[in-house]
Amino acid sequence: MKKLIFVFAFLAFACGSDDDNNNEETSFVLVGTWEGTITEPGYDTEGQVELVLNSDSTGTLIVIWEMDTETSSFSWSSTDTQINLNFDSEPDEPEILYYFVIDQDTMLVSEDEEGDDEFPTMYRQ
Repeated sequence: MKKLIFVFAFLAFACGSDDDNNNEETSFVLVGTWEGTITEPGYDTEGQVELVLNSDSTGTLIVIWEMDTETSSFSWSSTDTQINLNFDSEPDEPEILYYFVIDQDTMLVSEDEEGDDEFPTMYRQ
């Protein structure tokens, strides 16, 4: 009887699953078109922003303030928390955007690592 209990205990232990060893991690993909609304600090104006991140590490930033549209091209790279933009017009002055993932189609973006400025919510299109 003791052997039977030992065998059942061993089988129960051996057949249990270990969720900690699940190698199917979900990674966040930045490539795509992202849109959001931004506000100009100190003013009551809102603008629309479109951030296009291509898989070949190029991209486009389109900002629309009232009747004015500004388009900039750049190359980009990223880490788990930031997007590094090198604008074609100013290649020696890289911009860093910090991002925080909400879900696969939503992220918050800031130019300030500490989060002292506003975080526009960007939605995948």
